[in-house]
Amino acid sequence: MKKVLFASTALVMTAGVAAAEITITGEANMGLKHDGTDTTVHNEIDFNVVGTGETDGGLSFGASVDLDGSSDDSVTTVGTVSDAEVFVAYNGLTLTVGEIGEAADQGGLKDVGYDGIGIDNIAEITDGLGFGSHDVRVDYAFGDIKVAASVDSSNDDWAIGGSASFDAFSVALGFGEAADEQYTLVTLGYTSGAISANVFWNTDDGAADDGMGVDVSYTTGDVTVTAVYADAGAAGDGYGIGVAYDLGGATLAGGIGQNAADDTVADLGISFKF
Repeated sequence: MKKVLFASTALVMTAGVAAAEITITGEANMGLKHDGTDTTVHNEIDFNVVGTGETDGGLSFGASVDLDGSSDDSVTTVGTVSDAEVFVAYNGLTLTVGEIGEAADQGGLKDVGYDGIGIDNIAEITDGLGFGSHDVRVDYAFGDIKVAASVDSSNDDWAIGGSASFDAFSVALGFGEAADEQYTLVTLGYTSGAISANVFWNTDDGAADDGMGVDVSYTTGDVTVTAVYADAGAAGDGYGIGVAYDLGGATLAGGIGQNAADDTVADLGISFKF
C-alpha cells in the first residue's frame, strides 16, 4: 500500500495480434534499518515482467510476473517468483486471474523512511489480519472513479473496494471478509498545493478495537516531510516522521518513530528509478 522502477525494456511484435509488447520494470533500494534492537544493512530488488497485447477487435490482454529478492546483512536472502497474473480488458472493464491483490486494498496511511518503518501497519493491520492475495478480480474505471471486486476461490474470502477524487479531495473504501472476519476500511484524503493529508479508519469484527490514523505531508522544492500517527486501541499506538529528497531518478529518504511496542524504529537509504 511501493514501487520503484529499476529498469525498462520493450519488445514490439506483430504476430497474429494488432500490437503486442513486453516490458521489464522493477524496483531497488538499499540502506540501514533499525528495529528497536538491531541495525541491519538491507536491500531489495523487484523485477516485474509484463506482456500486453490487443486484438484487431480492441480486446486488450496481458500477463505479468514478479522476480523478487532481498537481503539483510547478507545473511537472510529471499528470492521468489510471485504475483503471476493474466488479464483481459475491454472498455474500462478488466478481469484478472492469478496471485492478485485484494480489491479492498484501497487508500491507507503513508509510511515514512526509504523502505518504511511500519507505523501505518499499526492501524491498517488489526487482529493480525493483513492483506493477502485473491485469485479472481474484476476492476472497472470510469473517469476519476474506480471500483473492484475480488475472491479467493480456495476459501470464502472476498473483498470489494473503490476510490474517487473530487478536486482537492479523495475517498477510498474497502469491505471484505478474511478468515471468517469482516472488515471495513475508509480513507479520506486532501491535497492542496504543498500540503497533503489522509485520515484512515479500519474496523475488524475480530479485533478488540478499531484502527485509525492520520498522516500529513509538506513538500517544498524536492524535499517532502511526512508525519504519521496510527492507533489500534489496546494493541498500542505509534508515530513517525520522515524526510524524502527527490534526486531525479532516485529518492534519498529516512524516517524515525515509535512503534506499538514502544520501540524506537528507523531507517535511512536510497530507492532508485530508471
